[in-house]
Amino acid sequence: MIYIDASRYNNTAKRTGVENYSYFLINELVKQNPDNITLISPRKIDLPVPQMTIPFPRLWTQVRLSWEVWRNKQIGNLFVPSHLIPLIHPKNTTITIHDVAFKRFPESYGWLSRCYLDWGTKFAVKHTRQIIVPSETTRDDLIEFYKADFQKISVVPLGFEADETKVEQNEIDEIAGRYHVRPRHYFLFVGRIESKKNLGVLIEAFEKIHKKHPYLKLVLAGKTGVGGEAILKSVRNKNIIVTGYIDDKTKTVLYQNCLAFVFPSLFEGFGLPLLEAMDAKVPIIASRIPTSYAIAKNNALFFDSHDSETLAEHMKTLAEQKELWAELVKNHDETLQNYSWEKCAERTLQALGSQ
Repeated sequence: MIYIDASRYNNTAKRTGVENYSYFLINELVKQNPDNITLISPRKIDLPVPQMTIPFPRLWTQVRLSWEVWRNKQIGNLFVPSHLIPLIHPKNTTITIHDVAFKRFPESYGWLSRCYLDWGTKFAVKHTRQIIVPSETTRDDLIEFYKADFQKISVVPLGFEADETKVEQNEIDEIAGRYHVRPRHYFLFVGRIESKKNLGVLIEAFEKIHKKHPYLKLVLAGKTGVGGEAILKSVRNKNIIVTGYIDDKTKTVLYQNCLAFVFPSLFEGFGLPLLEAMDAKVPIIASRIPTSYAIAKNNALFFDSHDSETLAEHMKTLAEQKELWAELVKNHDETLQNYSWEKCAERTLQALGSQ
C-alpha cells in the first residue's frame, strides 16, 4: 500500500505550483492504481480511495503526520509530493523535490524561509529512500549542494493538462478591455513577479523596441514575490501592464491573444508556462537556461539571460515578421505529447515501486 501525503491537494481556483502538481498527479495515480493507494490529508478529498483524514491547525506535516506515522505502523510506504517529509517517517519514504532555487538565488528568499527550505531538503536527501525530481537541473543541484546519491534520484518530468477553459466572446472582450490590450499587440509573461524571473531584462528589452513600435504592450501577469516590489517600482512605461494574480479564464485569453510569450527566467526547476504557451499556439522567446532549452528547443527563440539586446531583437523580429509565427509554433503539438500526467504517474509509480 502506498500512503500519499495529500495535504497539498487543493481543488480551489487558486492552485499554484506544488498544489497543481499534487492535484493532477494524485488524480492520475488514483486512476492508475486505486487498489494500492491511501490518501492522508487534513481534510476529506473527493476521490474513491481509502483515506485517513487527520485535521490539525498548524505544522501538519512535521507534527500531526509524524504522530500518525509513529502510532500507525501500517504506514510503511510514504510518498510526499513536496519538499518536506515528516520528522517521523517510514524507511520507505519517497519525496518530490521540485527545485533548490533558494541555493542558486538566496536573495530571492527571506532568511527564515531559506533556512527552513535548506534544512528540509538536507533532511529529505539524508532520510528518504527515493527522490523524484522534475528535471536533470534539480537532480544535478541536489548532487552539487547536498551530495545526494545519484542512484536514488529519479527524473520524472511534470505532466501537462491541455487548457479546456471555455471563454465566450463577450468575456474575451471584457478581459481585453480590462487590460487595454488588442490581439497580437502585446508580449506576455506569466509567473511570479520576482527577481529570479529576470523581469528587469525583459522590461529593458521592451523599452528598447517601444519607441519604434509604440502600439506594442507588455503584460506581466502573476503574484508579487521577493524582489517584486522593486521591479514594479521600476516600471515607468504606461504600456507595461501589471495584472497581479489572474484566474484561469483571464490566463487563457491572455495566452491565446498575445503576440508572443516571453520567459526570461534565470532559473527554473521545470518551466510549466512554456507548455502553457505551446498549448495556446503562440510563439515563445525564452532565456537559454537548461530547463527551458530542454523543453522548448524546437519551439522558441533563445537569448542569454542578461542579454537585453538579443531579447529586444527577437521581440522586434516577431513584431515585424509575422511570417515567422507559423515556423515557431509548428512543433508545439509534438512537444506537448511528451508531457502528460498519465506518463508522469506511470514513472512515479515505477519510482515508488523501486524502493
